[in-house]
Amino acid sequence: MTQQPLTRRNLLRGGGVLLLATASGCSFFDTSPNTGGGTAQAVDPSAKEAPALAELVKNGKLPPLEQRLPKNPLLVTPLKEPGTYGGTWASAMVGEDDLEWLIYTLGYEPLVRLKPGTTGQKGIEDIVANVAEFEVKNDGREYVFRLREGLKWSDGQPCTADDLMFAFEDVATYKDLHTTGIYDLYLETGSTTERVKVEKMDDRTVRYVYKEPKAGFLTQIAVATFERGGAAGFLAPKHYLKQFHKKYNPDADKLAKDEQLEDWTQLFMQKNDPWHNADQPTLHAWKVTNAIGSGTALVAERNPYYWKVDQQGRQLPYIDRFRAEILGDVEVELLKIMNGELGMQLRNFNTPENKPVVAQNAAKGKYRLFNVPNRLSNTMIIQFNQTIADEGLRKLFRDRDFRIGLSYAINRREIIDGVYAGQGELWQAAPSKRNPVYDQEFATQYTEFDAAKANEHLDKAGLTRKDASGLRLGPDGKPLTINIMASTDFPHHVQALEFVKKGWEAVGVGLRVEPVAATLYLERTMANQPQASTYTCSDFDLITGTGGDHYYVPSNSGSARYAIRWAQWYGSVGKSGDEPPEEVRKQLEAFTKMRTEPDFAKALEHAKEVVRISKEQFYAIGISSFPDEYGIVSNSFKNVPDSMAAAPANPGPTQPEQYSL
Repeated sequence: MTQQPLTRRNLLRGGGVLLLATASGCSFFDTSPNTGGGTAQAVDPSAKEAPALAELVKNGKLPPLEQRLPKNPLLVTPLKEPGTYGGTWASAMVGEDDLEWLIYTLGYEPLVRLKPGTTGQKGIEDIVANVAEFEVKNDGREYVFRLREGLKWSDGQPCTADDLMFAFEDVATYKDLHTTGIYDLYLETGSTTERVKVEKMDDRTVRYVYKEPKAGFLTQIAVATFERGGAAGFLAPKHYLKQFHKKYNPDADKLAKDEQLEDWTQLFMQKNDPWHNADQPTLHAWKVTNAIGSGTALVAERNPYYWKVDQQGRQLPYIDRFRAEILGDVEVELLKIMNGELGMQLRNFNTPENKPVVAQNAAKGKYRLFNVPNRLSNTMIIQFNQTIADEGLRKLFRDRDFRIGLSYAINRREIIDGVYAGQGELWQAAPSKRNPVYDQEFATQYTEFDAAKANEHLDKAGLTRKDASGLRLGPDGKPLTINIMASTDFPHHVQALEFVKKGWEAVGVGLRVEPVAATLYLERTMANQPQASTYTCSDFDLITGTGGDHYYVPSNSGSARYAIRWAQWYGSVGKSGDEPPEEVRKQLEAFTKMRTEPDFAKALEHAKEVVRISKEQFYAIGISSFPDEYGIVSNSFKNVPDSMAAAPANPGPTQPEQYSL
């Protein structure tokens, strides 16, 4: 490996990232990191708060620590060792819209959270108290949340039950802020309009009361990734936000006009955004001080009122500040990693094809790799629109033999080697091996590359007529060419489809790739327009909401791209969309039972039925299992695990507040 700092010009010269790995003499498929050592820091066990905060207290600019902490601060035991106060977590975002990285690093502070090392698949067993302590009553119909006594927002104002009620009544379910509908976690099961009953019991306590058991309620809070508001959408700083809300401020529309916005709802959404509004109080370990839109980096400083301590009673976080440079593209992020400029990173750069060069530069960059089991089960799935308006195509796409034939016509090993750096197994749109409903037959069915079987099934589907060039004639009597829409968020899909195209053309079916931006992709999907589309495929979740598991069952009208109209029918309780065939209705019934069953063992049986029907229906053609994800962490970083659980919102569940430099 060259010991000179890598530059973008050097990286792109001669064919890009992977060329660096091969030119170095390292094996292309070698992903074993060559990691150097770090330097340990001394720990001062006597300091109960960061020196900068102690200085502010000394100068009378901040209350003493005991007045800033709640009476029962949350105790966090560091993963390996008590940390040292100080330092900056150097990080990066790719573009200003890369908010998930901020949500998962700075913003994972829901009312209840996942235990470190768990995934949420075991329900309440994986859940622990966080911002609030909790009780579950009446067989999962009632949930009581009790905020910590003395809990304060980052500006020192009390955090109370009024903030919980405000978040529910005036934000999460306020009609003017949700003109297209309310998130189903706030609704009674089977209803699109009836809200759960939420009551304030005292100054710190609120309860949610459902008519029927709300299975997975706590898990969904713990894994939800809301972009706005505090505590995953269930808690908001009323004392600050009410000034922008028309219910509390009759002049809110005027304030919006002064900001050159249309009305108060736009202003409220703008202010209820901790990543773009540095004035918004927070409960996070670090509070944003330089927001997105103000310079080339987002900066967050330690929250002096943060409500967690280590086992020695020392206030967290250990690290002083978080800094995320806003970069133009992934190549720059990759270069910064290999040059040792980032402290801990788990997003954008960590594709299978980049892993060899990231691993081989670990020693030079003074970082190590850590493993994260992937929550995705497939690198790319192809979904044919079975509810498309064109009657001829609709009939063809619903023909299972058509989909099976095209699946046999794909050389998946060629794609794995050529696009995914040799990582992954031949795999359909099926649950992963670690999933409780893993089905080996489902995962591997029709994955063999066999032109004879492909032709046999395509003939069975009625595509027996061909033109002079060998292309099969479609329902309209013209040569059949499938238009496949691919999101530009997944450039590797465009590469993979070139291999698919070669295999399909060999059996008489044409393919045309349509790469489109993510916004247009969603618009066309919602309008039921695409003939076919690609996407990645998530693993199966037993505990999920109304629109969950949409790769396996048509439950989500924005994501079940193989049957949008069926998903609309399910989501609207039959008021819109198209009624699905009987077998699909049976599957949707099993899905409803699964997601509303509080008994995990019984829910698992319903889940197996959902997956069984998904295997039979064969909604989508998969390519390969998604290799495990990976991240990098500087050798100077402490308390970052060597491997993270396959949990949503990583690294949030690993408790970044106990990371140390």
